Amino acid sequence: MADVMIAYSSPNKMLTAQTKRISISDIDLAIRRLWSNFHQDVSGGHTVMRACMSNLIIYCDNKDQAEYVGNEISAIVDIHPARVLLLIGNGQLKKGSIESLVSIYYTELNEGWQVCAERIDVIAKAEAVDRLPSVARAHLVGDLPTTLWWASRQPAPEAGELFFQLAELANQIIYDNMGWANPAKAVASMTRWVAAQQDSQVVHNLAWRRIASWRKLISQVLDPQTAPGALDSLSLIEIEHGPHALAMTWLLVGWLASRLQWKAIDGKKLSDSELVWRFQSKQKEIKVHVKRLPEGEPLLYQVLFDWSQADQPGRICFERLDHDRIGIVESLSTVPSRVFSSTIPIRSTLISAQLAQRNRDKLFEDALKASQAMSAVFQK
Repeated sequence: MADVMIAYSSPNKMLTAQTKRISISDIDLAIRRLWSNFHQDVSGGHTVMRACMSNLIIYCDNKDQAEYVGNEISAIVDIHPARVLLLIGNGQLKKGSIESLVSIYYTELNEGWQVCAERIDVIAKAEAVDRLPSVARAHLVGDLPTTLWWASRQPAPEAGELFFQLAELANQIIYDNMGWANPAKAVASMTRWVAAQQDSQVVHNLAWRRIASWRKLISQVLDPQTAPGALDSLSLIEIEHGPHALAMTWLLVGWLASRLQWKAIDGKKLSDSELVWRFQSKQKEIKVHVKRLPEGEPLLYQVLFDWSQADQPGRICFERLDHDRIGIVESLSTVPSRVFSSTIPIRSTLISAQLAQRNRDKLFEDALKASQAMSAVFQK
């Protein structure tokens, strides 16, 4: 499955003149040569500095996915310098079963040059994929935190031993649920694995940052002081999302369920593009109807809350207007129309921001638990 996010270009430059395919045993020597040649070519009496805040291991399923992710690396290390190990499975090699490429990213500073990343690509044929964890382990920079970005479209636990061995190398694991082929099954397996980690690792889903503006907006507009009685009387939520965004929508509903202490009692598939859940709150039953639009980007497009009573209507409908704004739809709401700033985040920005985080997110973990409960009651 192709990646569905928009790539981002950084002003950083990449030294490619001496980049070439090498054997695994020559990785360290090749990096030293890159350093030496770069220093001779550009120093001119100026300082060449090396910045490295962490190790970043990235796993991709294939060459096409790796090329897409590779375009984002310069933007990531521009904000968070790191040694990057890009591991590529199912590679197409002319000879041998595993090989590597090395390169460096650099940027010009007033006082000289700064190398902000050493990039090591390791390409393995399907029969040599099990060697990737040992290669990664041998080339991590010691005494620095390590993050695993599982960029595969396969839910991590379903990859088996490859994922588990890579996860053992990391202090933090970043994954993305966008584009999962079977969201119900994938959410269940991933949330079970995350729950089993307890305090051993920080685990983060990029979808959590993607829905941050929606969470903030919903919290503000439906706050009891802003909309008295709305949450207590809430009976219906309708959500429309674009292709590949169901798992992200699932997490948003899980967040609502965890914060409002709803209990999932039923869930079913109405069609290839529609799902429905029923929750029980302390006051009443809540229905959540989710619909996938036939086309569009992997985004949340519309979220409607209905808390109408027999004698008093109460509704609010949020709609994404463009890449920078979310608005309240006047015709579907009983509150005044407003427009809110809400820029769609770029994936490289989400990654670089998360690399600096080292603490567990209790709100995220609670949302995952609620998502798992939604999976448990879901009936196809």
